[in-house]
Amino acid sequence: MTLDEVLFGVMVLLAASAASLLLFRRAGFGSVLALLATGMVLGPYGVGLGAEADDLRQVTELGVVFLLFLIGLEMRPSRLWSMRRVVLGLGTAQVLLTAAILAVLLHYLAGVNLRVAVLLGLGFALSSTAFVMQLLHERSEVASRHGQTAFGILLLQDLAVVPMLALVPLLSGRGAGLEAGEIGEDALLVGGMLGVLVVIGRWVIPKALELGARQRNMEAFATVAGLAVIGSAWAMHEVGLSMALGAFVMGMLLSGSSYVHQIAAELAPFKGVLLSLFFVSVGATMQLDLLLAQTPQVLALLVLLLAVKVAVLFVLSRLSGLDRANALRVALLLPQGGEFAFVLFGAAAASGAMSQERFQLSLLVLSLSMAVTPLLARLGDRLAARYEEAAVLPEPDWPGADLVRHVVIAGFGRVGRTIAFMLEQAEIPYVAVDLDVRRVALGRREGRPVHFGASTDMHVLDSLGVGRAAAVVVTLDNVAAVEAAVTAIRNLHPEVPIMVRARDLAVRDRLLAAGANEAIPETIELSTSLAAAVMLRAGAAEAQVDAAVESVRQDNYAALRLGAIRERMAEVEKGTA
Repeated sequence: MTLDEVLFGVMVLLAASAASLLLFRRAGFGSVLALLATGMVLGPYGVGLGAEADDLRQVTELGVVFLLFLIGLEMRPSRLWSMRRVVLGLGTAQVLLTAAILAVLLHYLAGVNLRVAVLLGLGFALSSTAFVMQLLHERSEVASRHGQTAFGILLLQDLAVVPMLALVPLLSGRGAGLEAGEIGEDALLVGGMLGVLVVIGRWVIPKALELGARQRNMEAFATVAGLAVIGSAWAMHEVGLSMALGAFVMGMLLSGSSYVHQIAAELAPFKGVLLSLFFVSVGATMQLDLLLAQTPQVLALLVLLLAVKVAVLFVLSRLSGLDRANALRVALLLPQGGEFAFVLFGAAAASGAMSQERFQLSLLVLSLSMAVTPLLARLGDRLAARYEEAAVLPEPDWPGADLVRHVVIAGFGRVGRTIAFMLEQAEIPYVAVDLDVRRVALGRREGRPVHFGASTDMHVLDSLGVGRAAAVVVTLDNVAAVEAAVTAIRNLHPEVPIMVRARDLAVRDRLLAAGANEAIPETIELSTSLAAAVMLRAGAAEAQVDAAVESVRQDNYAALRLGAIRERMAEVEKGTA
């Protein structure tokens, strides 16, 4: 393809994606369904603009990698350990029981060869991490009871891909499997690579991030963060594990760092673009001609897949202790096929264990099951609403996730520290962010909730719960930075009160125009406080002092503005005299 053709294709893809996102969101559907529809229309089985859909999907699977890394940033090891029952118990039971039931039904009802039926059962037992976690993020339900349960099951499924791939040679009849010595070598290799990741994630990456932060070199900071994601994904891929799992481990290792919010802010745009393209690429693989030619078989297999997985997930969720409402939500979030089933079925087709016709039919069912996921999730919400109980959410252990009606302090210099001290005295919860490593380190040594990040970055501020805050206080002394922060917050969260620090009346007017609810002119307020102290020393009564202070502040400092105007007019007259 020529450069002109590439640019034209990208332009059409972006325009179509933007249009579908707007239309589907207005109709009440999520972004995932919109992107799938875009892929179907523009893909090789639509108008033909995405002829290399399979190649595109391989590249855009990095979106899933970035997604799992960002989830890892929110999941400390202690939190993961507390989920061990869900991951190892519920997750393992779901994979084995679903695979067994599907294999038996496909073999005895559809007449599928037993080896192929086992492969299909194992692949269809997996669910889509990308689809489910994107939906949970859009709904702000990652920390909910059903969100944590779904994530635990997905994590086990990602781990299960490795032994599933090892079974492909056995089921293809072309290999006798791995020898015990080979299994031992692979286990040592995996263990060694995990050890290397732990060392790099706990000591090397944090030191490199700190160096970039101290130098205020955000380009280097972002590069190190990106290297952490890609490097961990590559390392796990090299030893036969999923790339997404490696990224999740690295994110979890960095979850306790004071740089966690800025890391997330730097990588969020890459995740958004790549994950969107991943959904488009999945839509592009849907063979509409095959669907039309084999509609009964496709629909029967789709209904069988969804029905079995919903039933198994609901029963196991209830047995694990979930109430009926949360069990319904989990069951209707996870019945689709997953992106790793593409890999498993591809390996099976390459080894001869699965015919090309059955392979293409399976991919179509996988894609269709993903496409109906947003609709099933909405159905789960409606059904769960009938049985809703007073849900007790798990205690989130990442900063800002459990705060409501708190104060966000942007900038932790002298002004920010004073505000924090006064909030502590009143027992008002707060969280602070600053781009100065020394201020962050000092605040954390004192036990204060201070985190590294750019106060002007909405990804950072949103991770600190700006949308749930009682107020945001911007204490930066850089007028342009304050104005940028105010504008961004006001555009995305018009209901949140914003208080800012202003140098003088002119800056105050500028910041109020940008959207601040209140801007305190520090030079004037300092002068007012100093004048009040002088008046008291000179013998004035407190009532006189209060009246004088009020006269200064009255009508947005109107007296001072009038005085400034008169002073300026006098200067002009003097200059022309």
